Amino acid sequence: MKKLCFLLLLIPLTSFSQQESDIEKLLLKKLPNVLGNMADQTPFGAGIRSLIGNKKSQLENTIVNQWIKYSKAFEYKDYEMLANYFSFPVIFDALNEPEKIINKKQLIEKYKIIREDNIQEDYKYSILNKYNFIQLSEDFIILDAHYSRYNSKYKKIFFGRGLYSYKRVNTKWKLFEINTF
Repeated sequence: MKKLCFLLLLIPLTSFSQQESDIEKLLLKKLPNVLGNMADQTPFGAGIRSLIGNKKSQLENTIVNQWIKYSKAFEYKDYEMLANYFSFPVIFDALNEPEKIINKKQLIEKYKIIREDNIQEDYKYSILNKYNFIQLSEDFIILDAHYSRYNSKYKKIFFGRGLYSYKRVNTKWKLFEINTF
């Protein structure tokens, strides 16, 4: 009798339980992508991605996080740090008017001109919007980065795209060619 009463109590609970709505299903489906895109903007993005089950290769995370740090060094005018991301010689704009930079001093001078003279007025920071990770070999990678630049009022002032070529130098990945569009 007790078992029968218990079963009768459970019937209303199971028969009236709510089904997931279409909106809830869509949100649950899109959540990993949204969180994953947010994770790409943080230095600890790999950890967030692994928690949400949208895993990328460790190498892809390394390159994307390195690009974000490179972008921060550009934002802060930290030219010494910027130079640490490169292997010499470096080629800029190989697709248009190639410029070969042979050493750290030349690279710093190039970035001072880009960052202080040629940048959009009131530039404050950049954000990586999306990217394509292209691994051509064990030692050669291209990051096709789409990014936006913002001013101090947090308004978008520029949208750009660049092909950032990386090569393995000993155990580290270094930039050796940048083409911007």
